[in-house]
Amino acid sequence: MSAHGVLWVSSALVLLACLGLVLLIVSTKVLRTLRERRTAALVAPHRPDLLAVASGEDDDRVHRDALIAVDGAARDALDDVVVDLLGKVRGVPAEELASVLLAHGAVDRAPHDLSHRNTVRRARAAHVLGLCHVGAALPLVVEALRDPAPEVRVSATRALGRLGQPSAAAPLLAAVGAERAVPAGPAADALEGMGVGIADALRDALLATSPTTRTVAAYLSGEGSFTRSTDLLRLSLRTDEDPVVRAAAAVALGRMGRPVDVPVLLEGTQAQQPSELRRACAAALGDLADASAVDGLLGLLADPDPRLAEIAATSLIRLGPVGHSALAGAPSNPAVETARAVARLQGSAL
Repeated sequence: MSAHGVLWVSSALVLLACLGLVLLIVSTKVLRTLRERRTAALVAPHRPDLLAVASGEDDDRVHRDALIAVDGAARDALDDVVVDLLGKVRGVPAEELASVLLAHGAVDRAPHDLSHRNTVRRARAAHVLGLCHVGAALPLVVEALRDPAPEVRVSATRALGRLGQPSAAAPLLAAVGAERAVPAGPAADALEGMGVGIADALRDALLATSPTTRTVAAYLSGEGSFTRSTDLLRLSLRTDEDPVVRAAAAVALGRMGRPVDVPVLLEGTQAQQPSELRRACAAALGDLADASAVDGLLGLLADPDPRLAEIAATSLIRLGPVGHSALAGAPSNPAVETARAVARLQGSAL
């Protein structure tokens, strides 16, 4: 075959592949739309009962019992809607909706569905176990953090947050830095839902191999004022090889540190440090609000990094009268003048 013929065949194959992809996308969208319409049609007769239960207007449980009595194809469609509603309601309505899923067998099926070949079924199973607070399924949900599908891992992460068991904190923190990683945002939200019992897990995670795990641990240590992490946060700020981890440690120390942390934060503002770390440390000094930081912050007002200079000026304002006084006597530059204007708007004497 000539070169022209090979080129023609190759172009045709590419065109067919593109056409096949378009048809796949269109057919998937059509099937999803048809499925949604079918679900809506099956659930429509039961919407008054759903609304009554979800709004807490079912004191005699008549509407809940009507939902429990639904069977056939409508039951599966109704369960999908109940699962969606459970993510939006709290208190008694949530308990009543969960009892519908329990009566329909959805909760009993969920642990088995966590190993189903269908990704959607696995993700939904983890979601149901979390929404219905099935604490006995905790080991299975933890195992789902290693699922090949990212949507299942996210669903398992959120389920762990709803289950609220601190014993899941260590594997969840490890999952943040795993090869099949859990996103840091949902993981942080879930860990916050586990309460003060995660203190030791956070402390251990500050020494983890993964910088992502260390960053999440540093952030949550400061967010929740977990003082057990303080000494390791100081170590991270000084020695961690990852600048993002060091910046997160600085923010945490600013939120819950003590005057003794001023020197280590000032070290982080030195010229040889990464710019994001310098800025984080300057802002943390404002959060810490200790007067011993005044001289160090004054030295940053003329820094070549204008954003750092602005942060330093703002931090001086946050130090109170001693910072205001220092800022009033500082040589004028854009950062200083901006801070003085802000201070005037706040009613200070600058």
